[in-house]
Amino acid sequence: MLGDRVNIYPIKGYSITLPLSDKISQQKAPKVSILDDEAKIVTSRLGKNRFRVAGTAEIVGDNLDILDDRINPLKEWVEQNFPEVSTKDAQPWAGLRPMRPNMMPLVSRGKKENIFYNTGHGHLGWTLACYTANMVGELIKG
Repeated sequence: MLGDRVNIYPIKGYSITLPLSDKISQQKAPKVSILDDEAKIVTSRLGKNRFRVAGTAEIVGDNLDILDDRINPLKEWVEQNFPEVSTKDAQPWAGLRPMRPNMMPLVSRGKKENIFYNTGHGHLGWTLACYTANMVGELIKG
């Protein structure tokens, strides 16, 4: 609508959030983020009572269906690596992440005055957000 080609596509990612409702799960779940590069899985501890495990990506358009074939490997990863952490009440999630084909976020001026882009981060949104926001600030300052 603004005359710019941003080349952004929805990439569907999956995660599970595990409620750490018993003492053993709370003690045995990692307290730091983990990246298993081989399995393409990343984890985050969310306070005392939750543990998030995310992985996989699909190009499926606007589809938000949650597929067991994508959720089960996340549970199995936890069961293999942290067998004392319960997965029985895992809460599945699927969401669309804006991504560019080259996996690099778009940080640029638009064709029209006062339009700036900071998008396309995909699964690295939180990781890159502060840095690219600073880049946009520099563009605005000139």
